[in-house]
Order: sequence, then C-alpha cells, then structure tokens
Amino acid sequence: MTHAVHSRPQPAAGAEIGSLIGGAFGLVFLIVNSAGFSTLGRTLVLIVGIAAFAAIAFLALRGLGRMKRAQAQTADSQVRTGGPFGRSYWIIVAIEAVALFGGIRLLSGMGHPELGVAWVAFVVGTHFYALGSVFKLGRFHILATVVTLCGIAGFIAFFAGAPDFIPVLGGIIPGFVLLAFGLWALVPLEGH
Repeated sequence: MTHAVHSRPQPAAGAEIGSLIGGAFGLVFLIVNSAGFSTLGRTLVLIVGIAAFAAIAFLALRGLGRMKRAQAQTADSQVRTGGPFGRSYWIIVAIEAVALFGGIRLLSGMGHPELGVAWVAFVVGTHFYALGSVFKLGRFHILATVVTLCGIAGFIAFFAGAPDFIPVLGGIIPGFVLLAFGLWALVPLEGH
C-alpha cells in the first residue's frame, strides 16, 4: 500500500485566490461600515479585520508558492487547465456588478441611500449561490445564506425603525463572515 506525498487533502481549486478576493472585500466592508463607530469601536473592528486578512494573505500566498513549486517538479505542469475562474465566473460577477450599482442607484433615487449597505450584502450573498454551483462547493451555499440573511436583516432594521443597525447587520457582520470564510476556504477538503 503506497501513498503519494500529494495524496493528503488540498484546498479546493482557486481557494487561495478566492480567499484573497473574499478577504479583501470583507475588509472593505469593515472599513466602509465602521466609519460611524466610536474611535475605539472602529479601531477594534479594523485590528481584528486586518489581522484576519493578514492571516488569509499569509496562508494563501504560502499555498500558491507550494503549488508553483509542485508544478515545477511535475512533468504534467504544462497540462494544467486555465484555473477555476472561467466564463461562468465572469458572467456571475458581471450580473452582480449590474445588480449592485443599479440597486444602489434605485434606492438612492427613492430617497433611501442608507439601504445601499443592506442591498450590497443581499446581492453579494446571493451571488455565492451561483458561484457555489459553478465551483461545486457546498461551502459557498453556507456563505451565501449567511450574507444574504445579513442583507435582509438590514432591510428589516430599516422597516423596524432602527436604521442605525443597518451598517452592523449589512456591513460589519458580513465583513467578518467573508473574512472567516476566506480562512475556512483554505482548509483542505476531504475527498474532492
């Protein structure tokens, strides 16, 4: 019974780049939506967010370095596919961008720009359902559900007369969720 050195579980294809993207957006969510916090509150949010993103960057760059070295040592390295970010990915991102900017513009035009934060969380969350199907990663459906619910919670806060909670529900919580997911995505998958 022989086992290859590379038989241990690995993160999903594209996890490193995906984690960097998700982590960066999570950090942006924190930066933008903590602006109304007290100095201490904002400082704490940003310290935790920056530390989480630094961990993602370290793990992702380490993983990319390992892959590059492994490819250099493998004769099959020239047979590698173009990566996980194909046509379907870019179509989903384009639809997301149109929905984001169109919805924010519509909400602002209706006199409710504060709902833009909740809308962003809702759209970002729902786009992960499509990405989960494209990448065949059930983890994305968990992320999609949590972030989408955060966006809905932001709308509920508005209609419940508590608009001050919108940045927390639609921005801070999803920001931390994206960062946590970025770290989780770098965890190897069993049997993929």
